[in-house]
Amino acid sequence: MNVASILAAGVGRRFGAEVPKQFVEVLNKPVLAYTLEVFQQSPEIDAIQIVCQPEQRDRVIGVARDYKITKLRWITSGGSSCPASIRSGFCALRDDLADDDAVVLHMGVSPLVSRGDIAASIALCREKGCCFTMHPVRICMARRGGEGWTEQDAPKEDFIELNTPWAFRYGDVYALYRRLDEAGRRLSETDYTLSLWLAAGRRAWYVPGSEAGRLKITTPHDRDLFEGWLLLQQKRQVETL
Repeated sequence: MNVASILAAGVGRRFGAEVPKQFVEVLNKPVLAYTLEVFQQSPEIDAIQIVCQPEQRDRVIGVARDYKITKLRWITSGGSSCPASIRSGFCALRDDLADDDAVVLHMGVSPLVSRGDIAASIALCREKGCCFTMHPVRICMARRGGEGWTEQDAPKEDFIELNTPWAFRYGDVYALYRRLDEAGRRLSETDYTLSLWLAAGRRAWYVPGSEAGRLKITTPHDRDLFEGWLLLQQKRQVETL
């Protein structure tokens, strides 16, 4: 089984809207709905889990109903941070998934993920145990020095951006969280699945991601970019008629 775990537990403090950013509407449709539709339409995805805050559960149910997300199978309560929400999602699936099943993590505020990104991530995960979506770094970089200054550049050729979707073999990641629990170690706000994976001595594999998939709606400017992209697609459809 291939399960999409959609993270929609953020509160959107940086966005500044009356509702969390995943529920902000763009062209009269919630951002989360755009994201869910891609996974609903992806033949590789068998079921969908949404991780959200308990007080947003009814809103999530409404989005799934209104936009016919029939693959939705689980709604799981998130944690106080993104890493905690990811862990909550993984652990909640324990009774329903086999160790060899694949879980595809994706941010609910990244609506331009492509079906090709999803398929490629799952394919490499099946072979290697995990897969991240990669984008090359295209801007100049430098190592942070003090406040307002730097004295050392960081060659962009030495770095890549890792983006969602992230795909993992379920049993491998569940074992990481079990070991943390057994050691009595609490997750920090930087204990993302990638960090835990690498700390366990595992190699992280990646595939190139689609260019549009870089967009993550974190600020009002990101929302405007997404709206512009949608309007451009509408314009192109009209021009081809």
